[in-house]
Amino acid sequence: MATIVLRETKGSPLTFAEADANFTNLNDDKQETIPNLSLVTSADMATDKISFYDTSSGATRSILFNKVTAFTERTLVIKCVADTIGPSVGNGITHVTIPSTLNGKNLQSAQAHVYTVGTGSTTTVQLHNLTDGQDMLSTAITIDSGEKDSSTAATPSVVGNYSSVSTADVIRIDVDVVATNTLGLEVRMVFNT
Repeated sequence: MATIVLRETKGSPLTFAEADANFTNLNDDKQETIPNLSLVTSADMATDKISFYDTSSGATRSILFNKVTAFTERTLVIKCVADTIGPSVGNGITHVTIPSTLNGKNLQSAQAHVYTVGTGSTTTVQLHNLTDGQDMLSTAITIDSGEKDSSTAATPSVVGNYSSVSTADVIRIDVDVVATNTLGLEVRMVFNT
């Protein structure tokens, strides 16, 4: 246990040396690890878990590594077209390179957003892994006429068989259809294990 000099016990203000000694003693005696737990450098994705006490229910709970949770999801947001510019139809409206933090992950979902609603048709966006030469969506992202976001689309996007990505894969964003008067385009990709 750290030895600490208290003003109340000493009966006078602490000197600078006493205050510094208090901090040194606290630092020297701090507990770096929980005594009854061993240190490991890796986790078994199938069996290991993180346990915690849930005070609201008064129970111990666990987070499993191999379950899809907010702890394992990674979201990549790409601003394809500025808010005041209309997107044009074509392959490669923009590209994004997969960072190392997404290596080995799989595309779980994909959505898009525009900043001025379009009319007359549905805006349609496809994701294409240029490195692998494959479309990533079996059903492209759609933004319905009069809507700003694909989250409300009548036909949601569906991730296809080519969902896995590796470090430095180049993902090409293709715009297949643009609704009249649409401005801006942003794509959201959620990756998981």
